[in-house]
Amino acid sequence: MLPFFRPILISVAIVGCSADVATDYDAQVNYYQFKTYQFASSPANTVITLDSSRVENAITAQLDNKGLTAEPNAADLTVKHYIQQQSDFRSYGTTLGFGYRHRNVGVAYTSPSQYREYRYGKLVVELIDNDNNKIVWRSISQRKLTETMTSKSRDEFIDEQVVEMFKNYPPQ
Repeated sequence: MLPFFRPILISVAIVGCSADVATDYDAQVNYYQFKTYQFASSPANTVITLDSSRVENAITAQLDNKGLTAEPNAADLTVKHYIQQQSDFRSYGTTLGFGYRHRNVGVAYTSPSQYREYRYGKLVVELIDNDNNKIVWRSISQRKLTETMTSKSRDEFIDEQVVEMFKNYPPQ
């Protein structure tokens, strides 16, 4: 019975170990030179969303934990974050199939496929070196922030993702 479960266990282990974030960075940069940070300013007349506040609070906690200090005027790094909107289409409908090899017998039934658009967001965080105005570090959440999440689950989701994003910061 064990040989039957082995592929299932391996699949679960691989899926369970998959990364929740994708991080890219400039390997030529000395990240220990950065001591202060500021958040990118929002365009004029832009409403700060609840999610934006959640993200900034989570990032502030992580950067403070890493030894960086918030400096709104003359910082080494500018932190830019946004939620990248994406959508998928999912189809659903009734299908039934049956086949038989001898004498070409076959039965099939299908109803019209219906499609539903599924919208979600992926959290993106970028660190910009203020000396040369270049992105030096970027992390993208691979998990989906959905519109149907409750406030509590959004808080937990954003906190978990930001912790995961900054787990290996500064890059070694």
